[in-house]
Amino acid sequence: MGTPDGHEVAARRLVERVQRRVALNEAVGIMQAWRDCGQQEARDDLRVEHGVAGQQVEADRLIAVVNADARSRADPDAGWD
Repeated sequence: MGTPDGHEVAARRLVERVQRRVALNEAVGIMQAWRDCGQQEARDDLRVEHGVAGQQVEADRLIAVVNADARSRADPDAGWD
């Protein structure tokens, strides 16, 4: 059985991985809307264009762009439909 500190470290790693996965999925959704494509095509494009290591950076950038644009409107979804 692990130590309490070991459990905390493992839990923090798990949370970090889940947060990365959520960001990648959000970026895929953004790409689907912008490119009018399916989920798998958006996922493949993200991986091909930015590599496995660069996906997270690009996902964070896409989310920041959308969030910045959404903050300037009363209805953030108005321009995406």
